[in-house]
Amino acid sequence: MLVKADEYTEKYMESNSQVFPEASIDAILDKIKKGAKGYPTLQEYVIALMKILDKNNDGFVDIGEFAEGLKTINIFTTIHEQHALLRKFDFNGDGKVSMEEFYNAMAALF
Repeated sequence: MLVKADEYTEKYMESNSQVFPEASIDAILDKIKKGAKGYPTLQEYVIALMKILDKNNDGFVDIGEFAEGLKTINIFTTIHEQHALLRKFDFNGDGKVSMEEFYNAMAALF
């Protein structure tokens, strides 16, 4: 179980997902994107999803909230997948995802 690695190792694992399948988050991102079909705009979907994920309503989602929130919408992740998701969404590297980071990452996916 990988919890932290240097940037080179992270990128190597992500680009070799056939060897490190849990480093590839494409399947999880596809599940997250599928939920957007019920919303008229990406912005409305991201706001609704952030409300689900941000259980303590502090405007940020840490890895624990992210994983628990995804479970409530039937998206189950391993520790490694959670780590990969946090890397994808946490642009400033502070260990949590803000609404702005979340929206920007989701907009890049669509």
